[in-house]
Amino acid sequence: MKPYQGKIRNKLLITFVSFVIVAVGGSGWFLYYSTRRALENQLGSELAAIAQIAANQISGELLLSLSPGDEQSRTYANLQRRLNSIRNSTGARRLYIFDLQNHSLLDTDPEVAIGREYPQLRFNTSELKRVWQGEPSYSTLFKGTDGCFYQSGFAPIGFEGRTVAAVGMNLSAGFVQNLQSYRRNIFGFGLLSILLSVAIGFILAKTITNPVNRLVKSATQIGQGDLNKPVVVESRDELGYLGQAMDKMRKSIVDRDRQLKTMLAGIAHEIRNPLGGIELFAGLAAEELGENSSGKEHINKISREVRNLNRIIDEFLAFARPLNPQKRSALLTDLIDEACCLVSSELEAKGIVFKKELSENQIYIYADPEQIKRALLNLFKNSIQAMEQNGSLIVRGTRKGRRVSIEVQDTGPGVPQGDLGKIFDPFFTTKEQGVGLGLSVVRKVVEENGGEIFVAAKQNQGTTFTISLPGSESQAG
Repeated sequence: MKPYQGKIRNKLLITFVSFVIVAVGGSGWFLYYSTRRALENQLGSELAAIAQIAANQISGELLLSLSPGDEQSRTYANLQRRLNSIRNSTGARRLYIFDLQNHSLLDTDPEVAIGREYPQLRFNTSELKRVWQGEPSYSTLFKGTDGCFYQSGFAPIGFEGRTVAAVGMNLSAGFVQNLQSYRRNIFGFGLLSILLSVAIGFILAKTITNPVNRLVKSATQIGQGDLNKPVVVESRDELGYLGQAMDKMRKSIVDRDRQLKTMLAGIAHEIRNPLGGIELFAGLAAEELGENSSGKEHINKISREVRNLNRIIDEFLAFARPLNPQKRSALLTDLIDEACCLVSSELEAKGIVFKKELSENQIYIYADPEQIKRALLNLFKNSIQAMEQNGSLIVRGTRKGRRVSIEVQDTGPGVPQGDLGKIFDPFFTTKEQGVGLGLSVVRKVVEENGGEIFVAAKQNQGTTFTISLPGSESQAG
């Protein structure tokens, strides 16, 4: 089973944090710009109204009488004095009056002469268009040379029913500085919200992913045949209900497995009793017939089939019997030698060469020695049955950190690739004889002793079984 890739915790965390960023950041920027726009419009309206008041106090007729060079005239001085008075009373930064060509007629700045063009007015074409139509208007915010923000208001000055000039006034937009501080506060609040959302999202995700991880672990254990550990999910929600359902399923599997094994053991026992009688009477019959009797060969066939049935029953009982391994340190080379000794006659009969290759002599495993010896014996027999005459059976042992790797390799035809995934399944076999429980028992023994088993095969190049078991430092370990 491949490890799952899409981490639910990360997905939940990203989703939750993204929502907070969008919600807090979006609402913060919306509030900032809507507040700025509202204050800008309010200030602009006030500027336009003040500009209109100033325009009403300036005579259009006197303005028309001004021309370049009149800066020292009494009329210009009186008009400038009135304009300065309006500026002082309103707190404006600057007031100025200009004609339709954007040329200065009057300015609170004494350095600006009559007839000088105001180039900044070129950026207020739409606002001035309304002014020349007789309506006051105001500009958008702009930054002055001193780095501060200002806003301009404009109002028409009329004479004889027509607009002859316009007054403009610049007022400091002090609220912008306050808004800048407000924006910084929003940014800080947003950053704090993101950090808090990460922490809250992480905690929230763990409340979901921790039960899921426990369910995955329990499902993996059940899939591997470990049915003794209960499924525990301490959650009063759908995940808790799923955990209860999985545990109920586990108990049902355990009960059914126990019933099947009990039934299997009972059937095997009931069959073995009459088989013992058949074998006994067959032996007696063979003795009575004598050596030269033609019926003795038939009796011998009966005896061989009885022994074959007994072997099958042994496999059933081994599969059904609880293992309960008694683990201790055991020397690997001794287990290999003992298992090899039990199949020595079969190796000799087929002319198979047995090779033992250990990376070091003192390799200890921590498992039930008898059960591991039985597993090795089954693998040896499986390899011998798969090979023709004059093959090779190679056993390798290697220590890898705290694990010991055991390889059993033969030179048989190799297990077909399509059968590799099913080779450890109960009752699956590619042989004409046998019930397909041998390798199932091997896997059961290996896993009950804390190990794993793998198989690899190449067509016409043999099959290799690899067992990984816990290692031990010494006999005393």
